[in-house]
Amino acid sequence: MTRFTFTLAFLAVFPIASLAGPDVFDCKVLSLSELSKGGTFEIGAKYQKEQIGSTFSVERKTGAIRGGYFLNNRSSKTVRVINEPENDAFYVISESHGPFVMVSYLYIANHFDGLAKPFIYTNSGQYVYNGLCQ
Repeated sequence: MTRFTFTLAFLAVFPIASLAGPDVFDCKVLSLSELSKGGTFEIGAKYQKEQIGSTFSVERKTGAIRGGYFLNNRSSKTVRVINEPENDAFYVISESHGPFVMVSYLYIANHFDGLAKPFIYTNSGQYVYNGLCQ
């Protein structure tokens, strides 16, 4: 048996990817709220309602968010990933640079049972998105 054949046979029996866990969360927005002048959250304007059902992905290692309305992978932003192993929580905090600073916050409740994990995302606190990630 050649070394290459042995390596393929080994990988077929012991898949490495299953040990590492998923590298990306795939998420879908199920609801959206906007902060009102009265201090409560309300369903947003028509263009915001159109965001319900949109999807995005989050790289676990870098925290880069791609897709939908949630891009944070631009050079004008600082992205920080916080993993808390004791409760398996996953956080991404993004901060823009420049004259108008915006901070976004993503929390995925990775400790919940099952494949679907609830998330909450806010962009400078004005809009709050909720949904599920896998």
